[in-house]
Amino acid sequence: MNTQKLSLRRQKIYQLRLRREELEQLAQARHNMVAGSLVERRFRPDGAAAYYLSIPTKRNSWHRYIRKDELEYFRVRAEAWREFVHAMAQWVLVNKAIEKELRSLGRERCEKITIKRGRGK
Repeated sequence: MNTQKLSLRRQKIYQLRLRREELEQLAQARHNMVAGSLVERRFRPDGAAAYYLSIPTKRNSWHRYIRKDELEYFRVRAEAWREFVHAMAQWVLVNKAIEKELRSLGRERCEKITIKRGRGK
């Protein structure tokens, strides 16, 4: 493997590691969260919106009605949860990309070995 290819691979790995660190910082940030998403529902097209907190469980989802005075409280916490889940999904993808690059880097750095078959004299 020539040094230019090796250098490009190392740069790519370095950039992926930086991205992983950013995602880890986001995931470890101290935010109050609720494990659910905020759902807006209108019973009539011109009617007022009603808000529910959708809380997923193993079998189904539960919906909790959110009063107007609680809306901003749950909106901030549900948004923090959404960012956390998105960061964790991206973290998994970046980890897989790093592993793939490191494995291919290792394969390319290995010397080729020829195996001679048959009777040796």
